[in-house]
Parts: sequence; C-alpha cells; structure tokens
Amino acid sequence: MPEIKRSNAPILNPELVQAMDAMKQERNQRTEVAFVNLMKGARFLCPANINTVQKAVANPDGTVELKDQPQIQFILFNNNEGKRYLPLFTDAAELQKWNDEKNHQRAALTFRDLVQFLSDQKNGSIEGVVINPYGQNIMVPTESLRRMATTEAITPGTKIQIGTLKEEPTELLDALRESFADKPDVKNAFLRIMKREDKQNPNFLLVLDVDVPSLGEEGLRKLFDGIAEDAKPHLRGVELAIVPASNNFGAAALKDAEPFYTA
Repeated sequence: MPEIKRSNAPILNPELVQAMDAMKQERNQRTEVAFVNLMKGARFLCPANINTVQKAVANPDGTVELKDQPQIQFILFNNNEGKRYLPLFTDAAELQKWNDEKNHQRAALTFRDLVQFLSDQKNGSIEGVVINPYGQNIMVPTESLRRMATTEAITPGTKIQIGTLKEEPTELLDALRESFADKPDVKNAFLRIMKREDKQNPNFLLVLDVDVPSLGEEGLRKLFDGIAEDAKPHLRGVELAIVPASNNFGAAALKDAEPFYTA
C-alpha cells in the first residue's frame, strides 16, 4: 500500500493530456514514448476511502504508543467483462466528469505508488489502470506498468553519448556492491555515464550481466527495483538507469568498459 503524503499542491498534467490526445490521433513509437515518459513523472488523482486507524509505534526510548495513521482503500472500476481497473484522473476537472454519488475522497498517486500498489498481491487481481475514463480513456495493463518501471523509454532518433566516469562515485559503488552481495543473479556490473540530447543533465547507466531468460520479466523487474532502491540514497540527485548487458543498448554501452563488480 502506498504511503499517504499530504500536499496542497494542485494536480495538473497539461503536457500528459496533450500527449494522450496526440497518441489517440496517431499511435506510433514517438507518441507512445512521449506518453510513457510523461506518465512516469506525473501525479494523479484517484477516488478513495481514507480512514484513520490506530497503530502501535515504537519510540526511540523503547516505549510503544498508539498513533493515528491514515488507511486508504482505492475505488476500482469494472469493465463489461468484470475486469477491475484503477481509475486515474489527470486533474480535478477530469475527476468531476465522474458521477460520484458517494462523494469519495481523493488520493494523489505517483507512478511509483501505482507500481507498488499493483504489485501487492494483497490487492488481488487488477487488470491495470484507466486514465481519464470519461476523457481520453487510456488503458494501461498492469504488466505494461511494471515494464515501464524497469525500462527507459527513449524517443527514436535521440542522440545518446556513453562515456567513462571522470571521478568514481565511491559511495554509490560501495552501496551497489553491498546490494549485489545478496543478489546472485548479478554476475558482472558496469557503471557508465550517459548523456541524452533531450535531457539537460547526464545520468548514471548501470549495465548488469544477468541471465534475462532465466529471470523472466517479473524476476528482472524485482531485481532492478531492489537495486534501484538500494542505490537511491547514494545518487546525490543524479538519475540512475539500469539495463541488462544482453540487449543491444546495454551491449553497445560496454565498449571499453571494465566491471566494477564481479561475482
């Protein structure tokens, strides 16, 4: 279950709405990539029931006390076949198109929140999400969302430069080695710097030598998610992309590279 974060910031996604309109008019690789990239950076409104429950919380002095904590239950939509979807709205105007007879509360969700919620088996089988069901009505299956979480969507034709780090990020490398210690699937790891023409700042590129067919899509996603979570506190504001060494991009990025980790 995603953590509930309080925020008064209005949720508006005009660029995402434009990307969805463009994709509806002409669906191709360029419009799909634009939609995926904007979706991954968006915050959505979702109808929900939010209640307060008491939970035991341990204090630093060893005592335990009961504290009020919010508990959230998302409202799901069913299609004609009875399959369940999580409705997402890009802004309040889109949400108001829904005839909400029970006047539900609203929760704000990020892309990471969505993947976490849909991956939690306690929530049962959910087919995916539907964005602006009374507008663009874009449906994204759960498996596609999971794939988005572990892949970088790059617009076709984007120029990318891959290079060697001028200075080794010792803190990050140590954290990654520690992360790999309990991940036997990682055989070799390479850290490169990647500069894309469509982004102002460069980011780290972590290329992993793993057996993709043996791991499968779900196993690869969990592996990459775990590594990304371990690396996050040590990135110092630099984005991290993770790719397997076996795909074309990963293989090309390894030219003249030496692994910083070998199992």
